[in-house]
Amino acid sequence: MAMPSSLLSFHFPVPTTFNTRSSGTKQNLRSGSSKIIACVGEGTAPFSNHSNNTTTDSLSAGILTKREFPEGVWKDDIIHSLMSSNQGAAAAAYDKRVESLICEIKGMFRGMGDGETNASAYDTAWVARIPAVDGSDHPHFPQALQWILQNQLEDGSWGEEKHFLTYDRVLATLACVITLTQWRTGDTQVHKGIEFLKKQIGMMEDEADDQRPSGFEILFPAMLNEAKNLLVDLPYELPSIKQIVQKREAKLKRISTCVLCTAPTILLYYLEGLQEIVDWHKIIKLQSKDGSFLGSPASTATVFMRTGNIKCLEFLNFVLMKFGNHVPGHYPLDLMERLWAVDTVERLGIDRHFKKEIKNALDYVYSHWDERGIGWGREDDLAVIDVTAMGLRILRLHGYNVSADVLKTFRDQNGEFLCFSGQTERGVTHMLNVNRCSHVAMPGETVMEEAKLCTERYLRNALENVDAVDKWGLKQNIRGEVEYALKYPWHRSLPRLEARSYIERYGPNDVWLGKTMYTMPYINNGKYLELAKLDFNNVQSMQQKEILELRRWWKSSGFAELNFTRDRVAEIYFSIASTMFEPELATCRAIFTKTTVCLVILDDLYDTHASLENIKLFNEAFKRWDLSLLDRMQEHMKICFLALYNLVNEIAQEGRERQGHDVLGYIRNLWELVLEAYTNEAEWSEAEFVPSFHEYIATASISVSGPTLILICVPFTGELLTDHILSQINYRSKFAYLIGLIGRLLNDTKTYQAERGQGEVVSAIQCYMKEHPEISEEEALEYVYTLLEKAIADFKCEYLKTKQYVPNNCRRLFFDHVRLMQLFYNERDGFTHSHDMEIKERVKKVLFEPVA
Repeated sequence: MAMPSSLLSFHFPVPTTFNTRSSGTKQNLRSGSSKIIACVGEGTAPFSNHSNNTTTDSLSAGILTKREFPEGVWKDDIIHSLMSSNQGAAAAAYDKRVESLICEIKGMFRGMGDGETNASAYDTAWVARIPAVDGSDHPHFPQALQWILQNQLEDGSWGEEKHFLTYDRVLATLACVITLTQWRTGDTQVHKGIEFLKKQIGMMEDEADDQRPSGFEILFPAMLNEAKNLLVDLPYELPSIKQIVQKREAKLKRISTCVLCTAPTILLYYLEGLQEIVDWHKIIKLQSKDGSFLGSPASTATVFMRTGNIKCLEFLNFVLMKFGNHVPGHYPLDLMERLWAVDTVERLGIDRHFKKEIKNALDYVYSHWDERGIGWGREDDLAVIDVTAMGLRILRLHGYNVSADVLKTFRDQNGEFLCFSGQTERGVTHMLNVNRCSHVAMPGETVMEEAKLCTERYLRNALENVDAVDKWGLKQNIRGEVEYALKYPWHRSLPRLEARSYIERYGPNDVWLGKTMYTMPYINNGKYLELAKLDFNNVQSMQQKEILELRRWWKSSGFAELNFTRDRVAEIYFSIASTMFEPELATCRAIFTKTTVCLVILDDLYDTHASLENIKLFNEAFKRWDLSLLDRMQEHMKICFLALYNLVNEIAQEGRERQGHDVLGYIRNLWELVLEAYTNEAEWSEAEFVPSFHEYIATASISVSGPTLILICVPFTGELLTDHILSQINYRSKFAYLIGLIGRLLNDTKTYQAERGQGEVVSAIQCYMKEHPEISEEEALEYVYTLLEKAIADFKCEYLKTKQYVPNNCRRLFFDHVRLMQLFYNERDGFTHSHDMEIKERVKKVLFEPVA
């Protein structure tokens, strides 16, 4: 069925500036000011602890007493029972420690150079092999040899001390034993190393193949041959050794010596294990600008010993100048370090403390961006898919101009995405980062859609394997990260839920796997986690105080006496607190919550608890802005009108202070639009009229209230809004229309069956079926889902496009509301059915349960 293009270009007919006034209204406010008017008594300051709204006596007999919605979950007693009893202690801990942590982490960002990482015993052993260039019988880097002698572990091995991986320890230990044997020194260390190897070599087969370091099957057998020639006493005939040797032989047969020496591949990283097939004259043409071979000290040391190339020596001198008496497994790691550090603080929810540092880090990465992709370090000639994907996603989200075509570098002829161009290796973290990247696609970027499908398939298969581990790292909870990413992709993930999830999964002691195991202290660091926990709990404590104020407002407004509506104050507050959570946005959260409460109550009122005559009276009173019509209203209508009247005045007064000019007309016009839409739907319902699909969408995209709500809150996001900015986000904008369309389609697809059972005859599905009587309900639903998917894709594009001219907090407010709607309407109407365990747990984790 063809999709009407007009649906994605429709605009709401409304004013564009703050100063627009409703025609024919009566101003009760002196000079347009927003003094609060209550039913009895004098008003109080906006957003104070005690509402200025009226309380009421028992409701008139005109109010329906039947409850039509599930009971609210978050009553006052429940909230008080869950509130942290040590808020004072938490605040004291925050005040004492958090400033210090912020300073320390800022220092880490400022100190980022070529990448902080640990020593690689394996690579240091290869560097220590180099004989003195003056021809004497001494090592050229005696400090490296000395480091080997001094850094053997108690069990006789060499390698990463805090983490034991048999493959890693065996490889590093064999390299060190060979180096010491060649220089005829360290007999004691050699003996202990050989004893370790004899015990552990046979244990390698007990470890998963996915935990075998990169290139192990090439490097280890090659070194075994060297050890045999040096008469090192090892169990060469073990079945496990023979299996690895066979793997090496099979792999060597597949390697084209022509390709090896003509184009950069990951094989440049393992040249020390390929010495018998390398053309040393040709291989120099693939040397990186810094003199290395893919940043590998071991590979570079091998090329120098074979060729005497001075640039190789210069690179090794450069690395040892940085680290002193040892070398890492790869260097530099500057691009990887910066991108992962930015990703870490963003996912932990502490990035607002490091805006300048993040910009500097991303400016640096962008200055080294290459349309063919980027590697771990700026000089790497071989692009790596996870670094490239991480860079593409983060740079794009921060407004940098980067093309998704860069991913084509890693796509093979079968449409699969691989870690390196021309290779067959893949890993969970690589595919996870590509999957996360694929969700920031722009329309027409087919490579991003291909990447999304490919990685989702790979990751779901990985989850089915209960023993699955990552090939490129030992992470604390990689399974949990994958599960979260698949369930809550970028456009459906709420910031505080993601922060909470990542705080629980982040591994400050995680290690990475290359040729050897290595650590990245500026990526995996306990200081990030400590700050994230303190910050999360401090924000949560603040939010608990805010929610209590809003509960008091709910009761003092008389809403607790209305038996026809839903008590969802906590869920509504959660909606904004899980997105716009910063302390300075407290007013925005209060306005969002109060406005949403009124929208929900009036929606319920207009739907089934007011006659058309009473609805029109309510509308007339609002348009005239006149309290004199209250006497003609039933008691429950009075409660609703006074609450709305006082709220609009509160918002207008606060808005005038924030924006520097009157915003009352702007706020009232937004409300008039939504009340008109509610009225249209009430008239349809009474007449049992089913409008055309286009007519329905035009009204229902407003009645869903998303655009009205967000545009009311926009002036309180901390930005001064010019008419130009408003023109990008007002009701005429694509931003506003799409948020209404998405909200309506999400709502209808999950509620139309239940509402039809209650007598409702109008929904997107039913309107579309009326226009197309030949189709089934399933086909109509499929069409609506297709339209919804297109609208979400367009909305993501609009969000990414407006980075340069719409303030970030305004964009966040729009985008996070769409995220929120997808979360609440994931399976059914989670707002109405907020007692569902999953919704309750989300609210609890964000608002009431501190992180330990």
